Amino acid sequence: EQQGSESLAMGFVMETNLDWSGTHICELCDPCGPCRDEQSLQAFCDQFPDMAYGGCVMAIQNCRIFDDGEDMASCVAGKLSGIRELSEYFGSKVVPRWMLGMGWTFGKRIVRYIGRNADRLKVRGAADVMLGFWLAPLEGVSFVTMNEGQFHDHPQERSTFAKGCSTQTVLVHRMKPENWQADFDAERCVLRCSEQGSTDE
Repeated sequence: EQQGSESLAMGFVMETNLDWSGTHICELCDPCGPCRDEQSLQAFCDQFPDMAYGGCVMAIQNCRIFDDGEDMASCVAGKLSGIRELSEYFGSKVVPRWMLGMGWTFGKRIVRYIGRNADRLKVRGAADVMLGFWLAPLEGVSFVTMNEGQFHDHPQERSTFAKGCSTQTVLVHRMKPENWQADFDAERCVLRCSEQGSTDE
């Protein structure tokens, strides 16, 4: 579908808390029981009394996505400290509507606004989260969500946003050189990806 709006903000649209340390486990797991009853995970999360069990699980997931070999307990503690610092920096525990960092498209009105105000905008924290704060004061932003399979992570990634390619796919994030080699048909300009590797989806 063609989008002609100068106020276009297109991407994987998110509405989240900036400080997710209080997230309840049942917000993450459906059904909730298996997650709630996982003893080893609960024992691990008990060392973080300032964080709800769901918040701890979110931190663990985040640490696994951006794994740089750090000890898990240190990583989770760092995530907790980081989200609290960002909440203080932005003066809010909630992020205005934002687009996940896998990719986004803006109309020229938004691009001009960001360009003209770049030296006045807050720049600490994740770039995608900052977008929510940058766009919040603008009237008439035309959000177009690509959450229904158009934008996603490569299926071999350990991510909530990972899925196989389909006819709806517009953008695949977290592509590695081996994924390009196995999944991209340069002659036809077609990307095929599944959890098992290349297929003719």
